[in-house]
Amino acid sequence: VYKCEYEGCTKSFSRPYNLNSHIRTHTNLRPHRCDHCDRQFARLHDKNRHERLHRGVRPFACERCQHHFARMDALNRH
Repeated sequence: VYKCEYEGCTKSFSRPYNLNSHIRTHTNLRPHRCDHCDRQFARLHDKNRHERLHRGVRPFACERCQHHFARMDALNRH
């Protein structure tokens, strides 16, 4: 178990990667910059997901109306 040592924080994680990502919520460190705009991200996964918007990649389609979305959560809200 990997525990966050910031005062008042009681979160713990099973992987060091997840702890490091969490610590960035305390430090506001965002080392991953979008190659297309000025946005920065704490996690590489979030940067990559964001960059799909710039490339027009919309892999999630509604089965009823065939409208496409870049993210599954947007399709689910639709």
